[in-house]
This record gives sequence, structure tokens and C-alpha cells, in this order.
Amino acid sequence: MNRKQKQKGYECSQYRTYGKTRCKCHEIKENDIIIHLKEFLRFTRQKYIDEITKIEIETKNTNMQTNKEKIKYELETLKAEYKVLLNQKIRDLTTNTNEYQQQMIENTYKELEQDKTNKIEKLELILEKEEKEISKEKIRKLKTALDYFDEIISKEIPNRYVLENIIDKIWIYSDKTVKFDLKVDIEKLI
Repeated sequence: MNRKQKQKGYECSQYRTYGKTRCKCHEIKENDIIIHLKEFLRFTRQKYIDEITKIEIETKNTNMQTNKEKIKYELETLKAEYKVLLNQKIRDLTTNTNEYQQQMIENTYKELEQDKTNKIEKLELILEKEEKEISKEKIRKLKTALDYFDEIISKEIPNRYVLENIIDKIWIYSDKTVKFDLKVDIEKLI
């Protein structure tokens, strides 16, 4: 864009093609776009902070249900199997009078009991880790996006690469108001 003050600016692509019949406001200064972008990112940043708080509260109050329900079901099943195993052990020991057979039964059941208790402990650990990992991952992604927003807001001229990864489309209206569409996949920034 040619300006007397040599400020950087942008022209509407439709203005170049169709002229004044299609586009009334055909140019905007880069400084105006950056000011609008920083205000938009401040607003969006606050929304992300609210989302992080919501996730933290959600994690404390209610647990993630997808994998967690399956693990809980497996845990309950293993505990029930363990009880059945103990009952069977008692029955087998009381019905057998031979000391050698009782010793064999005792050793066999000890191994089975140990196996079940190990599986139960592993599932309980997995359940705890699952809860923590889900919420940590969400918070980490949101905080990473916040870091990029802070970087753009704090700099005089933002990094073009970061802007290209965050902004999907810029809308400039005839009254020179600006609207930004962020890319849906913020994970590209991570």
C-alpha cells in the first residue's frame, strides 16, 4: 500500500479485483490491525483463564468418565474375583484332610491371591494417574496458548509465525472494525 507517511497497511483483495463497487473500505493500517488483535487476544486470554479455572474445579468435583468408568468396573470385578477366590480356598482347605494336599492348595492359592492383589493395586494406580493426566493435559494446552497470547500482547510487533498459527481469518468491515477468527486447532502451537 502506498501512503505518504510510508506506514504499512493492507488492501482488500476484492477492491483490487472489483474496485469501489464491491469494497468501500479498501485499506487499513497495520497498526490498527495490531491494536485490534491485541484487544481481541486480551479478551480471549481471559476466556482461556476462565476455562482453566473451570477445568480445575470440574476435576475436583467430578471425574472424567470415559476410561475411568472402565477401570472402575475392572477394579470391582477383580475385587469380586478375589473374594470368590478366598471362599474357594476355604472350602478346599476344609474338605481336604491330607496335609500334603492342603499345603499344595495353600501354595497355589497364595500365588493366585498375590496375582489378584497386584492387578488391583495396578488398576488403582492407573485410575489415579488417569484422573491427574486428563486435567493436566487440558490445562497445559490452554496455558501454552496463553503464553503465545502474552507474547503477542507484550511485543510491539508480533512474530509473524505465531500470528499465522493462531489467526485463521481477519474480517475488516466498512466502519473499519476488525474481527479475528482463531484457528480451531491450537495444538499446532504446542
